[in-house]
Amino acid sequence: MAQIEELCANPGSLSCHDQIQNIIIFLKQSEGLSKHVDSFMQILSLVQFKDTPPFVLTPLLPDEMHEADILRWNMELFHDCGENDFDAILADIQKEMNMGDIVKELGYGCMVDVSQCKEILSLFLPLTDNMLSKLLGAIASTHAGLEDNQSTFLTFGAALGYNNLSELPPLNTWNIDVLIDTVKQLAPQTNWIRVIENLDHEGFFLPSEEAFSFLMSVYKHACKEPFPLHAICGSVWKNTEGQLSFLKYAVSAPPEMFTFAHSVRQLAFVDAINGHKLQNGHANHAWLCLELLDVLCQLAEKGHASIVRSILDYPLKHCPEVLLLGMAHINTTYNLLQREVSLIVFPMIVKSSVGSGMILHLWHVNPNLVLRGFMDSLNSDVDSITRIVDICQELKILSSVVEIIPSYYSIRLAAVASRKEFLDLVKWLSSNLTTYKDVFFEECLKFLKEVHFGGSRNLSGQSFHQSGAVLNVYTETTATFLKVLKSHTDLVTSRLLSEELEKLHISVIDSNPRLQNGGAADSSTSDGYADDIEAEANSYFHQMFSDQLTINAMVQMLARFKESSVKREKSIFECMIANLFEEYRFFPKYPERQLKIAAVLFGSVIKHQLVTHLSLGIALRYVLDALRKPADSKMFLFGSLALEQFVDRLIEWPQYCNHILQISHLRSTHSEIVAFIEQALARISSGHTDVDGVSHASVISNHNSTQASLGHVELGGSSVIQPGQPHLPMQLQQRRENPLDDRHKASGGSSADVKPLLSSLGPSSVVTPADTSSSNK
Repeated sequence: MAQIEELCANPGSLSCHDQIQNIIIFLKQSEGLSKHVDSFMQILSLVQFKDTPPFVLTPLLPDEMHEADILRWNMELFHDCGENDFDAILADIQKEMNMGDIVKELGYGCMVDVSQCKEILSLFLPLTDNMLSKLLGAIASTHAGLEDNQSTFLTFGAALGYNNLSELPPLNTWNIDVLIDTVKQLAPQTNWIRVIENLDHEGFFLPSEEAFSFLMSVYKHACKEPFPLHAICGSVWKNTEGQLSFLKYAVSAPPEMFTFAHSVRQLAFVDAINGHKLQNGHANHAWLCLELLDVLCQLAEKGHASIVRSILDYPLKHCPEVLLLGMAHINTTYNLLQREVSLIVFPMIVKSSVGSGMILHLWHVNPNLVLRGFMDSLNSDVDSITRIVDICQELKILSSVVEIIPSYYSIRLAAVASRKEFLDLVKWLSSNLTTYKDVFFEECLKFLKEVHFGGSRNLSGQSFHQSGAVLNVYTETTATFLKVLKSHTDLVTSRLLSEELEKLHISVIDSNPRLQNGGAADSSTSDGYADDIEAEANSYFHQMFSDQLTINAMVQMLARFKESSVKREKSIFECMIANLFEEYRFFPKYPERQLKIAAVLFGSVIKHQLVTHLSLGIALRYVLDALRKPADSKMFLFGSLALEQFVDRLIEWPQYCNHILQISHLRSTHSEIVAFIEQALARISSGHTDVDGVSHASVISNHNSTQASLGHVELGGSSVIQPGQPHLPMQLQQRRENPLDDRHKASGGSSADVKPLLSSLGPSSVVTPADTSSSNK
């Protein structure tokens, strides 16, 4: 207590913080002394401490001491803060002052003349590229609509002491010439390319086509260099909205305003593909600029797909092929836009007359896009599979496509290709089953189920209608699929798949009895003939092949039915012609004797004009295709026998004759026919025909027909049809089991138009009599 009294009498001796702390604690804890704490605190408020009291004393000290300490600390901070730090703070404040925003606020008056503009812009010296870029963005977005800001400029000018402001004329836009002249005086070394490169800043946005046009006018006044495309197309901006606002108007701008022609990455544009000139869209070459397409694809994947799609509306309507060719060169993280464009354009190209040329170009650039395009086309139109197979064969990429594309599609492509003799289906199926085993086996089962039981779905899960023609083609391959699958069941590890195949095999056989012997399904009934019509038509073929009806009688009957006014007889005629044509693809598996009978009948139908127009074209095509087979093949035998029947009509079709003369091995086997054709063509070229030539043709025809009917047909058990050999309906098989005798000759007939129902033959298989040049595969 004595020490406390001494300290109170002499407060200046309170210099030890520990001492103060001890006294305060003592007073608070001592009973009867706590009332003296307030007095002691008042004494402490008069004490001037050399050092700042420690943090532990803060709650014990009076408020006056807190305020004094805070003031002292602030003064110390001020004295410690150097001049450089203050300048830095001012610099940060100045950075927030955007020259473009201030000019925009002042309005058009600040560019009334160079002197006024110079005074204002001088406030922001030095003029950097970034400052000028922001200024361009500001004036472009406000090229109109700031007429009300004139009063603001008058107030500002008056404050700065400008004269003659009252005479300021009404202004409705920025004066570009004044601005550029001012900048040239204040910053003569300005690099306008770098100014454009700095357009990627916060706040840049072009609200209209006029704003874009105004910006381009400023650039052309300021710089004579081509616009730096890399500044807007080289990469995605931080300000993506601003970039899109620029690109939106740039792609549709006239070339005198803006052009992409000087792009570094230009589409190697083929001016014509297969003689077909492509439209490249706008004259400013926007859609040939790969940099533009690249940055648009990237922007679409960064959340701006909607506006990018709107930008692509024009090229999708006016130059879709060029757009797809360009997209084929672009590769982004997700390929979102490329996929969408392909989905729209590729099916169009498949159907186009120049489709093969464009697809070949795309295949070299981006094969994955082509494969995806084929799948999209099949998903949207199952009938396009025939066209796709033809394109792949023409471009020699069929084997690559069926190997790479998913098995769902490859199986269907292979099935159609095998019917066109582009692909060995047995070999292809065996190879894939050996490689992919259960997975491929299961896909084949799914295919067979869809063909025979319906419920077809593509890989996207969408159901689709299987067209009759395509379904017929698929059905014709069923026997091959079943045969190969059954022979490879040892490769399958899943017992369920093997059992499923057995069940499927039984179901298919029940619905298609002729598959029992490995034949193809009967597609003739799909032509819509009534059962009784089919039965009677088949009975006539049975009579012919069983020696109960001569070929001569058959031809006369067909001619009578063709001209008949009885609807039933006409239907029987059409059904018989359709069945005869339908059987062509099975002729290679016929026994030789039955093949010769069919050949004589086939040729006689042409000779006696029982088929005309479309049907005649198909028949001639079949004969020509058969003649092109090797000389020792069954089909060549068929073709030559059929040709001998109508050799006297060859003079009607000079182009067809030229195709026949191109078959080299025909000269060594049938030199008399070749000689006759050459003489006939020579007479045509000289401008007249010779009656003797016709007589000579008749001699060839009669001699060879007799030879075909007598000399070439051997009687014996070897000619009996073995199980699984002929591919005819069960009703037609028996008609070919009996020998052909000496009476089989062809003669007589009449002509009339007929259009047999040949659902399985597409237009691509037809060759017209007038010009068979298209018959080459």
